[in-house]
Amino acid sequence: MGCRLFGLALLCISVLSYGQVPEDGLTSRELGIAASLPESRAAILARGEQVYDYWCKTCHGAEAIKPGTGALQAKYQGNVPAVLVERNDLQPDFVKLMVRQGISMMPFFRPTEISNPDLEALAAFLAPDAR
Repeated sequence: MGCRLFGLALLCISVLSYGQVPEDGLTSRELGIAASLPESRAAILARGEQVYDYWCKTCHGAEAIKPGTGALQAKYQGNVPAVLVERNDLQPDFVKLMVRQGISMMPFFRPTEISNPDLEALAAFLAPDAR
């Protein structure tokens, strides 16, 4: 019994440590996970656009059939753009809150999915002063 418990604990530790961001800042995901923000504003915005395209566009793309876009269209009735990249009222703290906590049908995203630096870049990309 003791060996099984020890083996299970060892398995849990190895699985948990596998999910961590490696030293090079990338994971096996197609996009990779940034471990730090780029240095220039232009590079931050470019990274934010990559994060948006990879994680957000599937639901919040320009087509009204996209679930996030459709939900926002129904909510705002055309008074606010339903497509996130067309909005000029998304404050970075609000974007970060929605990404981490989710809302309604939108899932939350863990730092192992969207790292804190990637979330900063995404929030900067969607901010009113980015475009």
